[in-house]
Amino acid sequence: MSENIDSMKKEIHRRAMEELKNISSNAEQEAKKILSSAKGRGDKIRMEIIKPEVATMKRRIIGSAELEGRRMSIKTKEEVLSEIFDAVKDNLSRIANRKDNKINYDEIIFKLIKEAVSEIGEKRLLITANKKDLSYISSNLSPIKQKLKKELGYSVDLTLMTQHQDCIGGVIVHNSNKSKTFYNTLEGRLLKLRSTSRGKISKMLFE
Repeated sequence: MSENIDSMKKEIHRRAMEELKNISSNAEQEAKKILSSAKGRGDKIRMEIIKPEVATMKRRIIGSAELEGRRMSIKTKEEVLSEIFDAVKDNLSRIANRKDNKINYDEIIFKLIKEAVSEIGEKRLLITANKKDLSYISSNLSPIKQKLKKELGYSVDLTLMTQHQDCIGGVIVHNSNKSKTFYNTLEGRLLKLRSTSRGKISKMLFE
């Protein structure tokens, strides 16, 4: 009888241990499932959070690169345009110093004076220029006045100002009380040309 009871006890203990093992194994598997599921959900949550950030960062990087590209393009265009107009300025300087035999600078000076006189529209005027041009105008004042009278149809009293201008060439003309001034220097005309033609020149060069 005692032996039967011991055998039953051992069998119950064995089954209990086996059940405990099964429970432990199932618990471990369930825990792994829960952990895996949690990890999956965590990864999903992280991706939901990170993905928009990555997209935003990507847009920022691309936007920054495009902005830098545009900035460099504008800078390059400005440099090219500056080089072109610097070359034109150098050429104007050669013309004003009468170093270009193909162009008659005396005729240019007269046309600049005539244009300024016409724009101001008065008969008593003051005129100034750089030192060389003032000297030329002073030496040729009488024929310049006669030519103005012939082409404009009325006499003009031109008075040379003693103070000369720091410019490549051209003239600045005032009425007698200096309430009107017409700047007709070569630099002024070049600056105006640059302002009005930069878009057209840029299109010709870069498109």
